[in-house]
Amino acid sequence: MADAIPIRRPAFSLAGPGATSGRPPRHWHAAGPFASHFFDALSSTFPFGEAFFVRSVLAQRDRITDPELLARIRGFAGQEGQHSRLHDEHVDLLLADGDRLITVRNRFIDRILRFQNRRWPMLSLALTAALEHLTAILARALLADGARRTHAMHPAMAPLWRWHAFEEAEHKAVAFDVLLRVAPGRSRRIVAMGIASFFLAFETTLRTAYLLGKDGLLFDRATWSAGLRFLFGAEGLLRDTGPAYRAWYARDFHPDGTDDSALLAASWPVIDRELAGPAA
Repeated sequence: MADAIPIRRPAFSLAGPGATSGRPPRHWHAAGPFASHFFDALSSTFPFGEAFFVRSVLAQRDRITDPELLARIRGFAGQEGQHSRLHDEHVDLLLADGDRLITVRNRFIDRILRFQNRRWPMLSLALTAALEHLTAILARALLADGARRTHAMHPAMAPLWRWHAFEEAEHKAVAFDVLLRVAPGRSRRIVAMGIASFFLAFETTLRTAYLLGKDGLLFDRATWSAGLRFLFGAEGLLRDTGPAYRAWYARDFHPDGTDDSALLAASWPVIDRELAGPAA
């Protein structure tokens, strides 16, 4: 039997009276403006994205009879709800900096995704499974080398990304398992991955460019060169993710084909302390 998926409620905060480690600066990643805004951009998609994931999976709950999978669905929905709450705080920081178009676009995309959930529930579920695979790949990259990844972040931001990455790896198979039960065809998930990959790349690039433009760095060659090194350089964040991405297209693919248990066990002590808050 698979392990239960716990719903954790972090004590840390990014903004407001409960904020830990102070408000992060505009460029809060040690790698500079591009790295900071890349994560800002990615984070700003999570509030509507996580809500879409939860709706997509819960819409199929009545078709699931396996009590173990039903319990994992509840854990998945609870974890994603917490992710949305904390990343909403990150969006609030961007709004406080004057990045208002982020919230305007979020409301626009949220309306589209709600319509999609109603009109195309199976495609929505397949997209959810595909995007969960992409976030699990990124989570593994963040957790596998924390000294270079999250330790380069401002102390207020690092716990958010460590915790989120941990839980993405923890519940990476839930949406896929639901998809296998209700719509197991391979063609749908291949199409879904193409759509999901394009959307995530486009939306993250668009938002990163917008945030850099607000800083007067949109056409700064050094900033973009540093950004490409950050993502694809010899030790880049996405450098070695190709094999994991391509695995999705295999006929026998399953997210649990990659065993993250040792990585999660090694990451947990730090995350556990941070979840309890600074006074723990």
